[in-house]
Amino acid sequence: MSLTFTKPSVALGLPRMGAGNERHTDTNAVLSAGVMIAYKARAGYPTPQMKDKINRAAVQARNIVRIANDALARVVMLRGAESVLFTATMARHYSLTAGNLGGTLAVPFLKDNIVDKPFSLKALTDIDRRWVLNRIREDMLSISFHLNTGVYLIDIDDGVRDVDNGQRKPLNQIDNDGTVGYVQRRTHTAASSICGFRNGEIHISFAEFLDYSLNSCACTIIHEACHKYLSFRGDVYGFYANYPPPLTDPRSSPAGTASSLRNCDSLAWTAVSLATGAVRMDNNDSDDDEQCPGNAI
Repeated sequence: MSLTFTKPSVALGLPRMGAGNERHTDTNAVLSAGVMIAYKARAGYPTPQMKDKINRAAVQARNIVRIANDALARVVMLRGAESVLFTATMARHYSLTAGNLGGTLAVPFLKDNIVDKPFSLKALTDIDRRWVLNRIREDMLSISFHLNTGVYLIDIDDGVRDVDNGQRKPLNQIDNDGTVGYVQRRTHTAASSICGFRNGEIHISFAEFLDYSLNSCACTIIHEACHKYLSFRGDVYGFYANYPPPLTDPRSSPAGTASSLRNCDSLAWTAVSLATGAVRMDNNDSDDDEQCPGNAI
């Protein structure tokens, strides 16, 4: 049983934080501790099955990133040996194959790329494999913090939504058909400099989630959280033939340039892989995107 109430912003008539003033959703429901959704209320919607699937997916997502963060911390912070799964996951989702220096032949990104490189004081400032792993760990820790302190999900409501980014539009001008999740970018607003409000909220398709496996739904939430909290831009999805994107220095690559260290699917599928004990999205023909196997963890 969920706690349902009118969205406070609607009840109080508050302005939107993003562009425009129109709103589509008008109702909030707390599905469980730390999981809240927003939707446009109407008879019989959302169904109990939708609420149950969304709640289980949100809980799964926060458990996945917590377990994945622990796995990364064991290797990076405690200098534990990489497992076979860990090494294979980094190769698949970040092109962090042993010996690959990334960047270009003329200007390599990494000084070296050695699995379980022995500790050396001289190497503490090196841009090497451990530097990359720590960068991934920091991003995973951020997502874990945000998802484990509360998940807020807004319904895409494809076919019914007549408001897009605060602007009212005809239904046939809002193309969300088949979209499972998205996050609107915020720019040039007072809120855009505040971490939690730097981008819009995570939107998911309540209806589409019913057709996806639990881990695929969870992966979608993690993917969209990367857009919201890490401001990753430019998607190279796990089912694309050119996945993963190149291993390049995210500090010098222009925003929006394809880079595995700024790619939502790279972080999301790494999390799912480390948490479930197998490399997921292990080839471009995999159906893991929609039907990634695995029970609740």
